[in-house]
Amino acid sequence: MKEYKLTETSETGNLPAVVGIWGKLKKVLFKEIDWNKPIVLELTPKEEKVLTEVHDFLFQEIKFPELHDFFFKEINLFGWIKNKKNNDNN
Repeated sequence: MKEYKLTETSETGNLPAVVGIWGKLKKVLFKEIDWNKPIVLELTPKEEKVLTEVHDFLFQEIKFPELHDFFFKEINLFGWIKNKKNNDNN
């Protein structure tokens, strides 16, 4: 089914004009956007539950004392050289 748009100009009068692909594409690409309008996201209860679970998973607080101790243990870069020299002398 073709779409027709009535145009009134002094040259054509009140004749229907065929809406082509470029007209439809231009309408989508160059649509006016109101940036001050708040964005409202409507979710079903199941979608809301999944979104909540994903959010909680991504932003959970990780508590691994062993991992913390591993990453923040004191490192002596030159201690292994002294220990190696002591072992070589024995």
